Amino acid sequence: MKKPYLFFLFIPLLFSLKNIESTNFSACDFVEGLSSSERLECGQLEVPENHDEPNGRKIYTSYVVIKAKEATPGAHPMIYLTGGPGGGTISRGSINRWRRHPIGEKRDIILMDQRGIGHSSGLPNIHQELYEVLAKNANEEEEQVLMNEVIDQHRQKLSQKGIQLQHYNTFQNAKDFGKLMKELGYEKYNIYGGSYGTRLGRVIQDMFPEMLNAVIHNSPNPLGGDLLIERLHSYSLALSRVFKYCKNTERCRTQYPNLKEDYLKALKLLKQKPIKAEGNGGAFYVNAQDAVYILRRQLYRNNSRTKAPALIQEFLNGGGPITNQIARSDFGPGYNYPMWFSVERYEMYDPANTSKVIDKAYKKLPLLPVKLGFFDAIYQGFRDWHNETIPEEENQFKPSAVPTMIMVNQYDPVTPPKNGHALMKQLSNGHLFVLDEGGHGGGNGNCRNKVMIAFMDNPNGDVDTSCLNLYKE
Repeated sequence: MKKPYLFFLFIPLLFSLKNIESTNFSACDFVEGLSSSERLECGQLEVPENHDEPNGRKIYTSYVVIKAKEATPGAHPMIYLTGGPGGGTISRGSINRWRRHPIGEKRDIILMDQRGIGHSSGLPNIHQELYEVLAKNANEEEEQVLMNEVIDQHRQKLSQKGIQLQHYNTFQNAKDFGKLMKELGYEKYNIYGGSYGTRLGRVIQDMFPEMLNAVIHNSPNPLGGDLLIERLHSYSLALSRVFKYCKNTERCRTQYPNLKEDYLKALKLLKQKPIKAEGNGGAFYVNAQDAVYILRRQLYRNNSRTKAPALIQEFLNGGGPITNQIARSDFGPGYNYPMWFSVERYEMYDPANTSKVIDKAYKKLPLLPVKLGFFDAIYQGFRDWHNETIPEEENQFKPSAVPTMIMVNQYDPVTPPKNGHALMKQLSNGHLFVLDEGGHGGGNGNCRNKVMIAFMDNPNGDVDTSCLNLYKE
């Protein structure tokens, strides 16, 4: 048996939220620009901000059900869980893409913005402020000061609104989806999660196993670990594999004979003289730590094995189209950074990792002679975002017999293959597939779609996965 892949966006674009009073509205008119359709049913649920205090402060979650083109008995619906944490799910673009998706031929597809995001009591965002910090011509120390100011000011504003940021975490999030499943009333559900959506899906799997038919985790992001330390190691691993690929591939080796040396040389040059790239509405200065951030973003893409070397060459040559493209494409309003802060501060932050500890981690990673732009400053800056950390007894998954499929790409810069092995540990009916592909979650979509549909149709049977490009470890 092998694994499927579904077309998915971990961070789709969002549209503005309008006031919604009814709890069910088939027109879905809270999504701007969306054409009405008999295939769409929408609604909104009131949920506690803290499910352990059901009579406390309330928030709302909004959902969309895309009805199957030809409903088929026994074809259980699929709930899609986007990544991040902080990625939105409900927008005109994402709904229209899912309406055309082969998953929806015979089964309903269910979308819900996770709490704190988009149409689900979305937290006021700071994507523009964060982008402006990254775009400035600031060294590591100056960037840290700017980031601290942005985070602290926004934290105070949210606190004044009475928002309890510690409750925007995976466990409260999972209980929202439990309420959704009970509200919709289907017999069973399939769960499909990408990136952070796999962590959320795995917690849902623990909390509501009786309601699930099958679970698919694409690019696993398990509990445990540390927000920054994990990123340092996964970036270094993915980049080293690109260097190895280039060295062993004649075309790449001929074009970039000294790729690793060029990378380290470029970082030294950028520490002295940053590149002035074309950003969103102005200049974007790419210094050494920003270059690492931008290269890491390039490693997210399916073509990372060819484009990452080209990007390194651009760094040496003072910039170019790939640098400009990435400088313009990040930090859209579709990603809610306060939600990301809240979840990761609760689940992926180790207070024992002081600046000295982090510095020692860098010294063990020769491919990171500078700090990881943006993430390092975020990590140092959101220590006081809220003061709650996941209890040790909750920081692990429970044994599960729900049929589960896990997919991970060997060149993934953020969720490497070891995450898939970690997620398999408590699964008695799990199947792991490491794919010889680049990027974060992408790859041969047509093949993965077929495999995923077959797995949801018959999760305990044999599924033909011969089309998958497996990595032979």
